[in-house]
Amino acid sequence: MKIHDQHVHSYYSYDCDQAIEEYLISATKQELSYFVLTDHCDFNHINSGEDLFFDLRKQDEELIELQNKYPNIKILRGIEIGYRPSELLRIQKIIKDNHFDIINLSLHELDDIDYYFKDGFLRDGVKNTLGNYFQKQLEMVNNFENYDVLCHIDFGFKTAYLLDDSLCIKDYEDTIKKIMQTIIQKGKAFELNVKVQEYLPIEHTKYLLNLYKSLGGKYITISSDAHKIDKFCDGFDKYIPIIKDAGFDSLTYFINRKKYQYNI
Repeated sequence: MKIHDQHVHSYYSYDCDQAIEEYLISATKQELSYFVLTDHCDFNHINSGEDLFFDLRKQDEELIELQNKYPNIKILRGIEIGYRPSELLRIQKIIKDNHFDIINLSLHELDDIDYYFKDGFLRDGVKNTLGNYFQKQLEMVNNFENYDVLCHIDFGFKTAYLLDDSLCIKDYEDTIKKIMQTIIQKGKAFELNVKVQEYLPIEHTKYLLNLYKSLGGKYITISSDAHKIDKFCDGFDKYIPIIKDAGFDSLTYFINRKKYQYNI
């Protein structure tokens, strides 16, 4: 089975203008069996105060049309939920009222900081902000369960590392272990996000995979977090041997929110 991407964005995401069909053309060339789209749902965004969400009905109509045009690829619909404690009822309603094959859970922002940008780290101190970031992730996985994959555990670390490359992910091991232990206990998958890894040393990636494995982790998804067609499935060849070296012999994907695994 061909390795396929578990985290992909299109022009239905607020930060992306990529047409879906171009992904399907690429997926056809790569002879992929599945294509999954996981556009953003970020309610009450910290920078704008707006709900950065897309028209589910419009997207569904387009996906049906594209499925008819590309019958050799099974098109799946997912979503990337941006965690907001104050919006949990609305998030749960979206999940309850719609069909998704995979739900990715992310911590992009919280309180008064967007972890993608450097401003909050500079304002509040890099190490202090990073410590709070991992604590907030721990709260997230303890307080919210209606998801399938924990995305880019090191999203905020990447931003901090770009400010201070002396930082080491291992310094936050106590909290990271608790996060991983929680998702393992709840049967959630752990994402290797290639987009984030591009900015970090390879030892960082190996550390996270080995730690997850040592704690009993079984379910790995690999994703590009593509916002442009040239990033779709990009770099997977580099990371598959690293995943294998950490002791994993399979990757995970989801259909109707049920886990499946295939050998690598």
